[in-house]
Amino acid sequence: MEKVEYGAWESFPKVAIRKGVFVAGTPIWKRMPTKYEGDVLYNKLWNFWVRAGAVADPGSDRIFRDFEVANADSDALLKDVGFPWKKAETEEEVWARIGMAWNWLRDHVVHDDQAYGTVSLVDGEWPSISDYARYYVQHGNLVWSACFSKAHLFATLLGRMIYPRFRFGIAEAHHTEDGAPPAATHDYVGVYVSDRWFYLDPTAVYSEAFPGFEQRKSVAVKAFTTVDYQHPYNFIPVPLSGLKDVPLFAGLRRLR
Repeated sequence: MEKVEYGAWESFPKVAIRKGVFVAGTPIWKRMPTKYEGDVLYNKLWNFWVRAGAVADPGSDRIFRDFEVANADSDALLKDVGFPWKKAETEEEVWARIGMAWNWLRDHVVHDDQAYGTVSLVDGEWPSISDYARYYVQHGNLVWSACFSKAHLFATLLGRMIYPRFRFGIAEAHHTEDGAPPAATHDYVGVYVSDRWFYLDPTAVYSEAFPGFEQRKSVAVKAFTTVDYQHPYNFIPVPLSGLKDVPLFAGLRRLR
């Protein structure tokens, strides 16, 4: 019997590496250097990398409460965002819709911690699509607060306007901004377009223009230099996504 050699065990995830395993010339396993967790083990899934042994957050139905609800208010909100009530058939159309939501957020959402506390009608829960829509119809704009609220609203709109839903989710990565400890978390959005995962930080909608399809790339807050955007430690897919993994994201470099 062939002897199997294993590399050092990772503290997270707890997966052993079998050395020298290849598929079509590409390693199945690969250690990726991260900013705060050392080298983390990734494995190939389809045509992208995911954290080996890591499972996407299973609480999407709770975090994205009543995600499938549709009513006159939600229809009005999605219409104003620009949803054309038909499926995006090409990757160019998908990217364009993401940009449409990005630009709409820039023009129609303001930061207001106090007002954000009134958006959800269920105490202790994140707003549902109905909550967002009701607030928008009543006030003519929307509000958000800290980074998770921004990512939550952005992912909610994308999940309702674009299919299949495995393309979207909330990503969580470590950072040390403003002297925070390395265990601190920053939340943003991950999107899968044209066979690649990108990170898009909605905190940047006011400062960064959304790139066109030919120039597609990840978009970060330039001032957030310590956020490990490419290596989220957790991923919260939108409901009915089907994705159960934590993907590696492409960097800021423009595609060629």
